[in-house]
Amino acid sequence: MPTTMHVTPEVLAAIAPTVLPDGPIIVATDALPESDAAFPIAAALADRSESEIVAVSVIEPMNVPAYSVDGMVVSLDSFGDTEASRDEATRAQMSRMVPSTAPWPVIVRTGDTAREVCAVADAMHARLIVIGRGRHSGLDRIFGGEAALRLLQLGDAPVLAVEEGLTSPPRRVVIGTDFSPFSLFAAQVAMSVVAPDAIVWLLHVGPAFGDLGAKVKERADAYRTQSALAFAHMRATLAHSRIQFEDILLSGSVPDELLRYSIERKADLVVTATHGYGFIRRMVLGSVAATLIRHAPCSVLVVPGSARTLAESRASRAPNKHTRTLQLSQLDAELTQFTRRNMARPCLIEIDQTDFGAQVLGQDLPLVGASFDRRRNDVSLMFGTSVLQGRHLTHNISGVTQIDLTTNGGGADQVLRIVHPDAQTLITLS
Repeated sequence: MPTTMHVTPEVLAAIAPTVLPDGPIIVATDALPESDAAFPIAAALADRSESEIVAVSVIEPMNVPAYSVDGMVVSLDSFGDTEASRDEATRAQMSRMVPSTAPWPVIVRTGDTAREVCAVADAMHARLIVIGRGRHSGLDRIFGGEAALRLLQLGDAPVLAVEEGLTSPPRRVVIGTDFSPFSLFAAQVAMSVVAPDAIVWLLHVGPAFGDLGAKVKERADAYRTQSALAFAHMRATLAHSRIQFEDILLSGSVPDELLRYSIERKADLVVTATHGYGFIRRMVLGSVAATLIRHAPCSVLVVPGSARTLAESRASRAPNKHTRTLQLSQLDAELTQFTRRNMARPCLIEIDQTDFGAQVLGQDLPLVGASFDRRRNDVSLMFGTSVLQGRHLTHNISGVTQIDLTTNGGGADQVLRIVHPDAQTLITLS
């Protein structure tokens, strides 16, 4: 994460959330106790998201030279380990760590561990790779972290390295951000991992301006103002009715401050993004990710920048999405049918304005109804259970010019987009 930031309200408004991948959770294991920690948290996350879990184990061959004429290299199974025995050991580990769950599919391969795990994750469009950090001392953690770093260097899926003892979604979470689209996507991925009642510290490390006169003070004030706007945009994008967010603006070394603050807050999880692509990323992984993977005393989630790019690409190519523009002349009938189909479905209500950016008006509010006043060209939206229960919202939109409805492959409504002067209102249905 760089320590420079150039954020304007217009830029923030253009940074939209990305649709997360809906593939399986991959549990990477060597069937040894050091990888035990991956299993309970993966099971907890799968129960929450109704995701499939696939256990992947790789046998690293032991190569020895055979002094034949052609100089052939012979591959021998290390310590007599075969794919059948590794499959059996992985299933035994699964039975020991998550006995109450149905057996997960197991894939056993032979080759370089990081490359094989990444190949499986890529083929399945995995949403997450989960690995255990083991029972590490400080020095052991440095060497054990290399497995996670290799996955991040070679693959595109987010990697969750789990500290022993974390068996349920984390409740104390530090998310490092530089307010880039990559950081926003990493935070989105984190929201799919954390507990629904978590406390989340959004932490940005900026430059130390010091006390060097009026010019520097002016620049520092502008930086703080932009940071506040950027924090507000992130909170609005990530908003959840039960999660508590807190903005933290620090200065200094990014990895050092993230590490220090995570220790100070006794975090269960610390989150960061990487920005590199291709050859560059494979040669030099960001110092922030490397420091956290090797030294953080808690679980670590690292989201490669390429994960966001792939998620956007796959979402844009998804054949099961369909968007149509509703005819204004038939809008009263269309909204009546929309209400009947979606009555009581929880909704996220967001308004995006040209001048002020995105603002969440409501989260997890059940839909009550939508209607159209043809005389005034107004749409009325009603949400909530009852006024007495405090979860009630009526939102009137004037001067409607266009309404689009997005549905999935099964025909279920997903997003109602209402365009009005200098703004749009989005109703996202759960």
